[in-house]
Amino acid sequence: MLESTNPTLLSASLRMIWGLLIVSGVLLVIYGLMRKRLSFAKSNSKSRIQIREIRHLMPKKSLCLVEVGGKEFLLGLGTENISLIATLDTPEQNSFQENLTAATHNKQ
Repeated sequence: MLESTNPTLLSASLRMIWGLLIVSGVLLVIYGLMRKRLSFAKSNSKSRIQIREIRHLMPKKSLCLVEVGGKEFLLGLGTENISLIATLDTPEQNSFQENLTAATHNKQ
């Protein structure tokens, strides 16, 4: 007589496959949620509004360089508000640091 407490090779394999399917499903759900959450950072090249660069300063404070209709805007992003720091008329191929330095000197 066979003991019911000893799993056979087939039942062990089926349990392992079932566990792998569950883990794969959880990973796919997490991937889908993260992809949806981070999709704002991907700009369409045909879009009139493009996010050029984002620099995180503190946990909930960032600087954002946005191009809209050929003009660039430097925005301050916080938890409660978005504020315009500077307007740059011509988008140049400068680095973010050069644009930030130019914007802060123009403001003073």
